Amino acid sequence: MCQSRVICSKTPSFCPSGHTSSMPSHPHWTAPLTEWWNSSSIPLEKRGRVGLHHWALDPEGRFLNHGSYGARLRETLVCQQRQALRIDADPMRRLTDHLESDLDIARHGIANRLGADPNGLVFCENASTAIESVLRSISFASGDRVICLGHVYNAVRQAVKRRCVETGAIAIEVPMPLPFDSDQLERDVLAEVRNGASLCILDAITSGSALRIPWASLAAKVKACGVPVLIDAAHVPGQDPLILRDLEFDWFAGNLHKWTGAALGSAILSVASERRDQTLALVTSHHWDEGLSRSFHWTGTRDWSPWLTAADAWDQMEQFAGGWDTLRFYQRTGSKALDDAFTLAFGTTSITPESSRTAMCSVPLPASLQQVDCLSFERQLDQRFGLRVPIHVLSGCTMVRVSIHLHTELDDVIALGEAILQCADESS
Repeated sequence: MCQSRVICSKTPSFCPSGHTSSMPSHPHWTAPLTEWWNSSSIPLEKRGRVGLHHWALDPEGRFLNHGSYGARLRETLVCQQRQALRIDADPMRRLTDHLESDLDIARHGIANRLGADPNGLVFCENASTAIESVLRSISFASGDRVICLGHVYNAVRQAVKRRCVETGAIAIEVPMPLPFDSDQLERDVLAEVRNGASLCILDAITSGSALRIPWASLAAKVKACGVPVLIDAAHVPGQDPLILRDLEFDWFAGNLHKWTGAALGSAILSVASERRDQTLALVTSHHWDEGLSRSFHWTGTRDWSPWLTAADAWDQMEQFAGGWDTLRFYQRTGSKALDDAFTLAFGTTSITPESSRTAMCSVPLPASLQQVDCLSFERQLDQRFGLRVPIHVLSGCTMVRVSIHLHTELDDVIALGEAILQCADESS
């Protein structure tokens, strides 16, 4: 069996400086956070712990990791569960007679909100499933090059590696030194593309480092070189306004259960018209040869209610937040405040230019914590302080990622900073 080869130029390690005393490097490091919190125009009764009764979240929890699994409004789950009960009450009528037309309505609803062609949009369980479907729809040959970014989501990295092992293709990872430089990344990606490739996978927002990539302009340039483009947009729906029909890509995979607030197991794959005939679902459908939508939407019995209520969830989140623009401004100003506060407290340097800011923020840990085992440190923060956040190592830098949403509690964010400072002091 052929083995995959990962070609990756050596990425310079990003080595943040860090304080070693028991006190923060700046006594007023929380000021950016309190200023953000107090200046918001969103009513306090909808924010933080005061507003948690609107959410299905545990009111005693300290949830700062919206980016991994999302969170649901209670009214969204009521809507989804009502749909599931309708199906269970009369499965033959709801599934045999009405499911296809109901899914068409749901698909058109989400396509309208994404500015996408409904004929090229299908539902999937998650972005990883959508991406795997694309990878298995492409007939790679030995020596074909598959390009992705150095901060690629690990499940996607593993899926690419598996296809390379099966076919003899070669995986190419383009380094992403930190702090992030989008212009340099574009030059490096295009240099690899011009060496030849069968597929280029671009993260729209990187998962671990939480960086917005200028994917739309870069995808157009990659396609101009004759290379197909798959956009891993797991974090994009809800975070960015989209008119997909005006953008250049071959495949676009995005989650709906993260930032739009849909029920778990809800995502989309948008496929360019010239790629629809070749794009197949992972599970062979009764209707695999009857077009994109039919081949993806009936692959065996499942819970269809997250898909059927995805457009409702979208509208409920938009209404609750007072509009998407209001929510996005709140999230990005909160992300900036967190970045300013934590880098001040930890004595580290931001990795995120303002043009790359998202609703999540990854901040380098203090120097004395740069060698921690990520999973062990995650568990330590959870067990000692009741705080669960992801810890990643990317480009030689160990960082903590915090997500900002309306349910994010200011006191929990400050508690996280204090907990990390305490652990840093204990490790120095």
